[in-house]
Amino acid sequence: MTDAAVPMPAAPWGRLRALAVLALAMLAGMVARTLLSPVQELAKADMGLSDNQVGLIQGMALALPVAALAVPIGRLVDRTRRVTLLLALSALWIAGTVLSGLAWGFGSLFVGRMLVGLGAAGAVPAILSLTADLSTPERRGRAVMVMVIGQAAGMAAAFAGGGALVGTLTPGVGQAGWLGLTAWRATMLLVALLMLVPTALLLWLPEPTRQGSAADTVPDVSPKLAPALAELWRLRRLVAPLMAGMITVNMGDAAATVWAVPVLTRSFGLQPADFSGWMGVLLGLSGIGGTVLGGLAADWGHRRDARGGILWGALLGAALSVPAALFALAPGVPVFALLLALLMVAGAIVAVGVASAMTLLVPNHLRGLCLGLMSALGVFISLGLAPSVVSLLAQGLGGEEHLPAALALEGALASLAGVSTFWRAMRVARSEGA
Repeated sequence: MTDAAVPMPAAPWGRLRALAVLALAMLAGMVARTLLSPVQELAKADMGLSDNQVGLIQGMALALPVAALAVPIGRLVDRTRRVTLLLALSALWIAGTVLSGLAWGFGSLFVGRMLVGLGAAGAVPAILSLTADLSTPERRGRAVMVMVIGQAAGMAAAFAGGGALVGTLTPGVGQAGWLGLTAWRATMLLVALLMLVPTALLLWLPEPTRQGSAADTVPDVSPKLAPALAELWRLRRLVAPLMAGMITVNMGDAAATVWAVPVLTRSFGLQPADFSGWMGVLLGLSGIGGTVLGGLAADWGHRRDARGGILWGALLGAALSVPAALFALAPGVPVFALLLALLMVAGAIVAVGVASAMTLLVPNHLRGLCLGLMSALGVFISLGLAPSVVSLLAQGLGGEEHLPAALALEGALASLAGVSTFWRAMRVARSEGA
């Protein structure tokens, strides 16, 4: 690991190798964030938790530290060595995974998930900023696509690998668990050990020189926070609807990630060993497929219209999310799986479209701050509140048995809001680019 920044590698292989390391880091962070989901019904029973407590652990615990520290992290992305920052954040999500596996109650599990949330979400602006400097503007959509593929693969690996490990580590009658631990706890600790590998690879990743963009007037200069916020405020007509659209669509996706497993268990009587394999494949393929579509749509839109066209993919993804959010009300597992896959495809399209637009339309010296703000607001609202909104809504409808209806209602309404805000962002981008 070198101390000085180096120019973007001229050889395609050098760029691809660096992007692959970043994608693997993105994968590891998503594994850490998602790993509790396939085993959460086992953890809930083992620790005597309620649905509302699970909603807090899977939502607010991940969101609070990010909401508090995402802006400082974004500033560090703009002002410091990003690879070193990424190493520190990866150490946080590994430590949080270990603490989650050793948790002795609601409080300790909450703290463990806070560490995971800060590390995984805080790494996103660093990875995207590095990605932007390892790619040309014409290929930026596809470069961001690689990072989102890493997220999709991480979610798939958490479900497929986590479910498989739980089945393997479940002791037989009269047998003790691995190291005396229950299967879900042993799974968390083994995965934390495996995540040391992608962290070690970051030690050999060079720091690329920061590249300017068409929107930059002062390249490679990161102003102090107050002037930077003032400059970003002047871009609010574009940035605000972009953030709002990403947040609202993510509300449906985040709630689905948390509550899909309880719906499968309670409505269809399935256990992790029954669904983890096909669900991991489903999430992986749909996430990767949606990411590819999102990257292609972003680059296609940018070629047609240098400003607002890059958002066509995000608008399409938000529209597809509306019917897909009804997966929880499906009459059977096949329809459930089909609609959930569509929701993941749509969410990936949106993620690539918004990230590509941010890296293209926002000046380089504000990029980390902008992405940090979006992470803070997005994680707090979409990830922090959405799971609890669903559990409280189910309670208001009559109890935990109304979880599927609450999940569908929250997802559909949030996606409709995303359609509206992305349409507004596209109009603003076109008018300001004219």
